[in-house]
Amino acid sequence: MPTATLKCTHCKQRWPREEIIKLNAGSFCREGTDRNCIIDYALNKRNQAAAKAKILKSAYGTNGGRKKGKTKANYDNDRKTRKEAAKQACHAYIRERDKADNCICCGEPLKPGYQAGHYIPSGQNPKVRYDPDNIHGQNLNCNYFRGGDSGQYRENLIKKIGLKRVLRIESLKGGTDTRTPQQFKRLETYFKRKIKEL
Repeated sequence: MPTATLKCTHCKQRWPREEIIKLNAGSFCREGTDRNCIIDYALNKRNQAAAKAKILKSAYGTNGGRKKGKTKANYDNDRKTRKEAAKQACHAYIRERDKADNCICCGEPLKPGYQAGHYIPSGQNPKVRYDPDNIHGQNLNCNYFRGGDSGQYRENLIKKIGLKRVLRIESLKGGTDTRTPQQFKRLETYFKRKIKEL
C-alpha cells in the first residue's frame, strides 16, 4: 500500500505524511540540511508585506511634493497612512530595544528576521496596540506560526516587566480606535525619538 503524502505549502513538493508539519499557515516539510520551508515561507510573506508598504509610501510621497495626486497635506491627514507609519515606527523601536534579549515566547536567542510580537493581540485591542509593555521581540516562528504565543509569553512577560504591569495591559483589552491622523503622527514621532535615545 503506498504511503500517504502531503504537499509542502512552500516548496510544493510532496512528502510522506510523517515528514509534514501542519500549522495555521499551511503544511510544511520538516527542516532538512538544504531547506527550511517554514522560515523561508514566512520571510517571503514578510518581504511581500514590506514591498506593499514601499508601494504605499511611494504613492503618497514623503518629501512634501506632489506625487500621484497626493500632497504632503493629504499624506499627513490620511488616517490609514499615518496609522501604518506609527506601527512601523513602534515596531522598529521594539526590535531595536529588544535586540539583545531572548524571544519572549520560547526563550531562545532572537534569530535574524525576528519581529515585534504583541502579548494582547493588536487587532481588536487598540488601547494596547502601541504600548511598549505589550510588544516584545519574538522569533518569527513563534509569532507567525504559533499565533503569537507558544504558551510561554505571559510567564516570560511577568519575569521581564513584573505582574503589576502585565495586569495593567490585560485590563486594557478591547475598546475602539478613535485616534486622529495627527495623533498617529505624534506616536510615530515619539517612537522615532525613542529609537534615537537607545
